[in-house]
Amino acid sequence: MPSTIAPSAQIEEPASPAKLKLIRQFMQLIGLQDRLDTGSFLERYAIPGGPMWAVAPGEFTESLSDEFKARFDALKAAYAKRRAAYQRAYEDHLNWEFTEAELKQINAFLEKPVGKHYLDGRWRMEAYTTTNTEDMEQDIVKEALASLKE
Repeated sequence: MPSTIAPSAQIEEPASPAKLKLIRQFMQLIGLQDRLDTGSFLERYAIPGGPMWAVAPGEFTESLSDEFKARFDALKAAYAKRRAAYQRAYEDHLNWEFTEAELKQINAFLEKPVGKHYLDGRWRMEAYTTTNTEDMEQDIVKEALASLKE
């Protein structure tokens, strides 16, 4: 059975102070605020093999952890100039997406043990299944690439 996408509230006017407080509470509850505060969502660019690793094999002059740290620190410094824009983008979208009443209900759910379990369980499910299906995904990509050559 196909799922339907819930419609957004599409609120164009700026959030009231009370709604902005709910938006920020929601961002905190789902872990988004921490990712924005720390820039941790940028880590994937600093991981070996990523776009910031244009070094030939054997050219490492530092340990991998030092190389990662240097790249991640550079990312965080570049991000700092854009930090407020990221915050506004998420706050504006959440204001557009949800009504104040919806945010109250969602936040109330997320603050309860079952809501916290939902967030942790969803994260664990993604982490474990991604790890457990990694080989299959590589096989899928390999098979798809081979079919393009036929």
